[in-house]
Amino acid sequence: MQEKRLALIIGISKYENANSLKNPVNDANSMAIVLEKLGFDVITLKDSNYKDFKIAINEFGDKLNDYEVGMFYFAGHGIQVKGLNYLIPSDANPKSENQVEYDCINANLILSLMEDASNSINLVVLDACRNNPFERSWERSPTNQGLSYMSAPYGTLIAYSTAPNKTASDGEGQNGLYTSELLDEIIAPDMTIIKVLQNVRQSVIKITKGNQVPWESTSLINDFVFNDNHYFSLSTFCKKLIYSNRDIVFNQLKLEIWDTNRIVHSGIPLNKMDAEEGVIEVYYKNGVNYFDLFKEIEVKIMRNGERIYHLFTTSRDYERITLISKELYKTLGGGIFDDTRHSSFREIDKIKKLAKGRTKKAEEELITIWYFKNVTFTLKYLIQPKMRLLMFSVNITPEKKVIEKNILEALNNDFVSLIESSVKVNTEQQDSGFLEDYHITLDKPEFNFFDNAIIKVFSDNSNFHKSSNLTLSRLDGSLDIKMLSLMISEITMIYGLDNSGEGYLTGDEIELIKENRYWSGRKWDLNIQHQLYDSESQGEEMMYAIYIDYIYPENEIELTILRYKSLLTIS
Repeated sequence: MQEKRLALIIGISKYENANSLKNPVNDANSMAIVLEKLGFDVITLKDSNYKDFKIAINEFGDKLNDYEVGMFYFAGHGIQVKGLNYLIPSDANPKSENQVEYDCINANLILSLMEDASNSINLVVLDACRNNPFERSWERSPTNQGLSYMSAPYGTLIAYSTAPNKTASDGEGQNGLYTSELLDEIIAPDMTIIKVLQNVRQSVIKITKGNQVPWESTSLINDFVFNDNHYFSLSTFCKKLIYSNRDIVFNQLKLEIWDTNRIVHSGIPLNKMDAEEGVIEVYYKNGVNYFDLFKEIEVKIMRNGERIYHLFTTSRDYERITLISKELYKTLGGGIFDDTRHSSFREIDKIKKLAKGRTKKAEEELITIWYFKNVTFTLKYLIQPKMRLLMFSVNITPEKKVIEKNILEALNNDFVSLIESSVKVNTEQQDSGFLEDYHITLDKPEFNFFDNAIIKVFSDNSNFHKSSNLTLSRLDGSLDIKMLSLMISEITMIYGLDNSGEGYLTGDEIELIKENRYWSGRKWDLNIQHQLYDSESQGEEMMYAIYIDYIYPENEIELTILRYKSLLTIS
């Protein structure tokens, strides 16, 4: 069971008697949005005066007893006077440092309330280490700038945007530098707060060339993870795909291929363009909600081994689209685009113009592409009849052998037609339908050896979908090692190594068979692209399988194609 979390977020940009700041309210808004995604109950105050500030802190302290985790975040002006830190409300107007304690909020009050509460983890984040805004009007100013060091009470961590007695800038972007980096890190999954703050410190030091060094004071005794499976960000999604050589798109989206609709099997044929481009199957699902924007997903399985995932939305929320594009630029880099035909997502005014429907020109469409080793990301904002379509695409090229053919090319018989003239040897009623066994004596042996076939046909009453397993054997039960070796070689040349990484028949294996001892055989589980099926990828399914089994102690060999009917469908 996840712990209950409470956060009080305060951002003050407009000051009645001090210079205003650009980012604190933006910082508070952004922090509130992210913390809500991470399971916090959030109280947010913006440009609050002394009275509202004080009331909010007291109420926050009272509520903490009902939560396991408490967090206080402040962005705005803060000063130290006589070794004590004060957070400045919007209406503060101290005429000297002696009046600060009456006009401002002593940061120790927050720590005291947290210390008195019964919760186990408390976090304080102070992005308030700016210049003293009242310095010019005072006869004398405090000795030190920024905030002073505070010892964290038991079970508490205090994070400062810069080192004690140092100042930090407000920042040039939409968010302050420290908060911007903090927001990026706390949404990373399964990262402890200590690691989060280390990463923030590294980034801020690098960006400011050492002029700003974030600082912490902590007495935490337990690890705390902001994102313990609460939220999955677009940035994390992209990074995981870049550093994986497997198709884990559905894994990251917490979706399975079974949750989608197979378009062809739903009675909708592939369109001509898809077929010409080598698409062999399409999956689709709507009613999803990915990255707070995309409502539909489509997957195209290509014959050449690629898989293309499209996330769609018809949203005209240009602010959200802008945030998505900025997150991609920050994570993936600048990308490329064809500037002779399209615009880049860096042209923010064009995002708004297109979203508002103020253009109908194709050249105003926005496209940016990012290429990596085995994955390509594409963001498009397109003009469609009566709508605007935002599409984020992921093209995965798994590091698997591209299969040019399949086992059907090695078989001599059409077993589906042979069923009509075969002998039905068994019918068995099952919960979902029935099972029929057909016995076929082959006039044309398979692999110059197998002269007997058993086909098991499974019928599902619910959708009338028929599946079948085909097993080849030899009626006289004899064994031919040379034939077995050639058959394994032929299948290995088609599919490559099997599930266990085994290929051609080895001398040791031949000795095992000759001595009538256990031999594990060969097994290939295969997907719709005739590649080895990745059981850990939720974006693919096993379509059929080929098993070569040694029947011990009878000393016989069988070749089985599981879901033979599926193999016929996709070939």
